[in-house]
Amino acid sequence: MRDPGRPDHGEDHDLHDDYVTGDGGVTPDLLDLRPRPARTLASLFERRPGLNPTEAVRAFIGAVGLQERYGHLRVVDDLIGLQRRVGDTIERYTDKLTSAEARSGSTESAKFGIGHFGDQRAVVYVVDWAFFAGSLGEVAGEKFVQAAELAEREKLPLVSMGASSGVRQHENVLGLIQMQRMAAAANKFQHTTNRPYISVLAGQVWGGMSASAVPAADLIVALEGTDYGFAGRRVIETFEGKEVPRGLQSAEANYLDRNVDVLVKDVDELVELLTRLFAAGRSTSRIRDRRRADDRGTEGTGREIAVGPEGFSAALWDRQVVERRVHLPRDRRDRGRATAGETLLARYNEIAAGAGRLDTEFLLRTVFDSVVPFYNHVRFDEDTIYPHVVAALATIGDHSFMVVGDQPSYRISGDYVGKRPPNPGPEDYEYAVRMMDAAERWELPVVFLTDTLGALPTMAAERRGQSRAIAQCIKRAASHPYPTVAVITGAMGSGGGLATTPFGRHTVMFDSALGFVSEPRSTATILYNVANPSVEQVAMTLETMKASADDLRAQGLVDTVLEDGDHPRATALALRAAVVEGYNEQHGLSPRRLRQKADDRLRPRTLGKLSSGD
Repeated sequence: MRDPGRPDHGEDHDLHDDYVTGDGGVTPDLLDLRPRPARTLASLFERRPGLNPTEAVRAFIGAVGLQERYGHLRVVDDLIGLQRRVGDTIERYTDKLTSAEARSGSTESAKFGIGHFGDQRAVVYVVDWAFFAGSLGEVAGEKFVQAAELAEREKLPLVSMGASSGVRQHENVLGLIQMQRMAAAANKFQHTTNRPYISVLAGQVWGGMSASAVPAADLIVALEGTDYGFAGRRVIETFEGKEVPRGLQSAEANYLDRNVDVLVKDVDELVELLTRLFAAGRSTSRIRDRRRADDRGTEGTGREIAVGPEGFSAALWDRQVVERRVHLPRDRRDRGRATAGETLLARYNEIAAGAGRLDTEFLLRTVFDSVVPFYNHVRFDEDTIYPHVVAALATIGDHSFMVVGDQPSYRISGDYVGKRPPNPGPEDYEYAVRMMDAAERWELPVVFLTDTLGALPTMAAERRGQSRAIAQCIKRAASHPYPTVAVITGAMGSGGGLATTPFGRHTVMFDSALGFVSEPRSTATILYNVANPSVEQVAMTLETMKASADDLRAQGLVDTVLEDGDHPRATALALRAAVVEGYNEQHGLSPRRLRQKADDRLRPRTLGKLSSGD
């Protein structure tokens, strides 16, 4: 009997090799029968742009007008005398160097000097794949040390950029110890200056660079088309005895794993990103903001979400391609409810699934005057996927802030927009800690925007050190030596939410937000000892757990409650005023006084009552 799912061609056709390869007159019907691999996010790596690392490095050198220093440094000896036989001759290290010079036109893989980013100067260190596959030896290591010391003396930012195959085998341990020298030089620069150190990956980056100068940076940026890791694919395949999937060590995959912070499309976007970063204001005075919190302008009762082409977005928003925009009305679901429990339940449901709520990216765009995002988003099929935690350098007037916040992702189909709330994992909290470390080095206050029902509840996250990552994030946020303003925009859920909500200094909360020790349905499950608590049980749990903004203010945990109204831009301007107020309240306080202030405010208020009852 004929298979009804197959077209009738009058006779059976098996898909022999000639059909699969396109020979033998394949018909569209037969082609439809061939197995199709399922599309996944990883398939984006297949279509990523090609990258010529030497062209990228030379374009970067030209764009910043590099004024090279110590260009005469070169290897003049065989060092360890490593040789190989080529036919009837013996090839020495100096022979290889001579050949590399002839092919590349350079005397070494590394260069450094002063580069220009608009009106800002920076020390730039580049590694060119064209010379000895960008390998690191004594000269390249010495030039990095000299570059870091120059940046330290001149109080300039430090940028390392390029591609490297790892430590040069012809120098053996003499080359290997350059990793130690480079890591130590980066550490010294970071401990003696407040200027940024940015590492840029441009091509193949392995071994020596990937495990010394790169991860020591404040921010890791990669050009699309880059590959990055410690051991290369062939080394891994030899050790594991199986093939490494394509794209697994791409910069794009490393971005999704949070080993890379920002992806840029090309050298022009890279230079623009660094120029904006270096130009950000560093004022330490009180903020005198002239924008009025009640100035609504002409905005409507909602916001827009932009939809771009499939792939990784540009880092800078004005470079992103927008194909269409979808309007999201701000329609509070908790209004007009009969009881407090119903109101809080509606509020909770909107936090979990309401795409019209104000997210971190919207607040970055509207609260601040200028923003340098330290993240990308990815468009895949109908999904717009963000990291669970994002960060940016944002300014109000002449003052710069590091902003760290939870960010939801969205599914956009036509005019429908669905929301996937953020559940940060260990890598997200480690990213937040690195951004806070950068903020401390750059002497910046931090604004935290919290909206998560809780940390990622998976066994994989547990095995990757979820508890440790949350603890480090809580510790780092609470001990920041400059002013901090914590803003609860949605849910402050469990320890995962507390990680980015340092209470005790200045805390702002939207009136539509909630704070709880565990997700309310889970709490109701425990309280009532049932697998599926009823709506009434969850509503009563929310009401009696004192989770609202007014409840947290009454408990002394929240300083300011803001109305999350129908006009999102008005809400953003009110938040801007609250951030300015919180910063000014802490202005001039020493790190010790800031921490003491938080400790005093968080001291339990019930101790006197408890002791008097004994």
